[in-house]
Amino acid sequence: MLQVYLLYFDTTIMKIQAEVRQLFNETEDILDKELNKVLLSDGYDFYDYSDEIAILVDDRGFEKEFNPVFEIVSTFGDCSRLAGRLVFVRNVENKYSTDIGSIKHEDIFNLRINLDIKLIGMTK
Repeated sequence: MLQVYLLYFDTTIMKIQAEVRQLFNETEDILDKELNKVLLSDGYDFYDYSDEIAILVDDRGFEKEFNPVFEIVSTFGDCSRLAGRLVFVRNVENKYSTDIGSIKHEDIFNLRINLDIKLIGMTK
């Protein structure tokens, strides 16, 4: 199981919501399906929030109607706009690339305190 931290805007109550989810990750295909299901997408992109944390976001988020647009500042000082649901995961370095791993409780705690994020609007 892969533990992720999901951040999204709930239009029924007009509030940003956050929750921890457990996703199946037995194979790469299963994990991709699980991530796309949570992101409500057909594909996703990576945004490096820090050396340890990555954010997965719908790769076509700006093309969808009424998708929330977030402005987020990474720990590197970069300011970016991301549209849709945001899934926070841990970067896991291996010999040839970086994989994704479960987010830890202390990561979530630090994100809740330090995350510089604003809901700036919705896509048309």
